[in-house]
Amino acid sequence: MKKLLIMGINTRSLVNSSFQLDYETYSVSYFKTSDFKDPFNEKHILEQKPNVSCGSFEENYNHEQLLELSQDWVDDVDHIILSTGISPNDFDKNSKFKSNKKKIIGNKYVSNIEDKYKFYKKIKNKFLVPLTFKISSISEAIEINKQYSDKEFIVKPLKGSGGYGVNFLKESLESNLDDVDNGNNNPLIVQEFIEGPSLSSSTLSSKDKVKNIINSENITVSSNNNNNNNNNNNNNNNNIQNKKRKRFIDFRYSGNIVPLDNSNYSSKNIEEMNNISEDLIYQLKLIGSNGVDFILNKEDLYIIEVNARFQGTYECVENILGINLLDAHIKACAGELIRVSHPHNHSVKKIIYSPEKIRFKGKNIINNPNIYDIPFNDSIIEKNQPLLTIISHNKSIKENKINIRNISKNIEKEIIKMKNII
Repeated sequence: MKKLLIMGINTRSLVNSSFQLDYETYSVSYFKTSDFKDPFNEKHILEQKPNVSCGSFEENYNHEQLLELSQDWVDDVDHIILSTGISPNDFDKNSKFKSNKKKIIGNKYVSNIEDKYKFYKKIKNKFLVPLTFKISSISEAIEINKQYSDKEFIVKPLKGSGGYGVNFLKESLESNLDDVDNGNNNPLIVQEFIEGPSLSSSTLSSKDKVKNIINSENITVSSNNNNNNNNNNNNNNNNIQNKKRKRFIDFRYSGNIVPLDNSNYSSKNIEEMNNISEDLIYQLKLIGSNGVDFILNKEDLYIIEVNARFQGTYECVENILGINLLDAHIKACAGELIRVSHPHNHSVKKIIYSPEKIRFKGKNIINNPNIYDIPFNDSIIEKNQPLLTIISHNKSIKENKINIRNISKNIEKEIIKMKNII
């Protein structure tokens, strides 16, 4: 039996898929939650202990720690699968790991994709993209803001995922420049803000073929309405258009609706997403499972970025297409694209970020089959940190949204109790 090492921030879903395949599975991750089913062996960074704070993911996560955790296994395993939080480029920085880079099943060279400014320059003459600048000083950000006074801009880390560290440029400049004045420790880009729903395409590709397998809508949450489980773009847009009112939009990834709701998007929109995603992935020479993120502004599809890895829709896609996505990825990298049928279901995923600092008590939560990534009892979850994931599979999007809403309300009630026992 061959040995497979899975690496990433949260490997739960990939590890579950690996159980259906003929591998001895090893896992290194940041999170290990109470619903994580142990593979042959695993290591993790965050230890959730009673009455001990789990701290801030943004402050504590470091991909180098994942590499360190894998040292005992990386030489012995046959294959490596990477997910969110670790890049094949990270293997080049250490001679011990560089020799094992060839074991990665998937894309091995992604520098021009993970670097958002290099990616912009690479595709800007072929595809519709937001105006983007790389900045090295506050003065550059101020000048861009003045020169393009008719546009809205957001500031982003040059590299990163999940929407962490993203904010409106004007708000960053007004708040003592904290988001801009970070020197060269974490280089930034300034990108034109495009209004509209955030959409994604998921693809499978071999060296010579690309297939779009499904399209989805991403959920982003306005902090003015954290309890809204829908992607309420109209409310967000109203906030954006009101120049005198400070905007608070949480750009972090908060879930998705899979597949796209046909009542909200035209066949032309979907066909264009299919064509652009397949064309772009082919031109970038990516293999396996990859994703393309868009913003739909009226009828214009802007490419925001490419995720040269598994996407947050992973479990939703597996359910509604009836496939093992890890297996499909491995086969695609070997040159075989599996046959994918039309979606037979709908799925909605919502990530709950804790609205308060709490001591987690899971007695009334752990038995709900729609709730995942459940912390260990009595661990302390800080405000605004990831708490739980809700996933609902159903025949209609409407039923899924109702289910998500009801579960969210029950979780809110439990959070009030948890807050009171801190």
